[in-house]
Amino acid sequence: MDALDRIIDLARVEVPLDAAGLFGAAVPLEVELGAGKGRFLLEWGAAHPGVGLIGVERARTYLEMAARRAARAGLANVRLLHTTAEDLLFRCLANGSVAAVHVYFPDPWPKTRHHKRRFFRPENVARLAEVLVPGGTLRVKTDHDDYAAAIAELLAAEVRLHPVAAAAAFAAVPASNFEVKYAREGRLVHRFAFRRS
Repeated sequence: MDALDRIIDLARVEVPLDAAGLFGAAVPLEVELGAGKGRFLLEWGAAHPGVGLIGVERARTYLEMAARRAARAGLANVRLLHTTAEDLLFRCLANGSVAAVHVYFPDPWPKTRHHKRRFFRPENVARLAEVLVPGGTLRVKTDHDDYAAAIAELLAAEVRLHPVAAAAAFAAVPASNFEVKYAREGRLVHRFAFRRS
């Protein structure tokens, strides 16, 4: 399987996406929103070969880079999708179809007038709860203090999501590119973990 075969062509697959159709078996499906160059996705995929992973990335250059890296690593359980997080959530995923969602360092859009562009908004949090299977996990990281406070408030308000201990939830989770960079800079990283009731 070459790099291009790892990129999901939405014009050639049925939506909502089906793990068996994408990976050849009914494996648990996990999603990373904003996969970037694929550091987390590839390490997580290598450590969890029985899970089907979809990395969503809007930047085509990064998407293709991650696909090439997955091909070189021989990871049959990793796919990339060139679209927005909202398109994936609202059009491409069925209710109760995802075992885990990973959202690491989403753009904080720090200016007040840009807050409407942030990923974490009530409608997106509600949809995250809908696509997760019962017992499914949502993991979130941000280095932006104000955005962290907003995320915490939004997640706490979603009655279908219940907080779990972040230390345990992130114990075996590899660092993303941003996390490695921010650790070198000494930035505080806020971590949130929630489980679908």
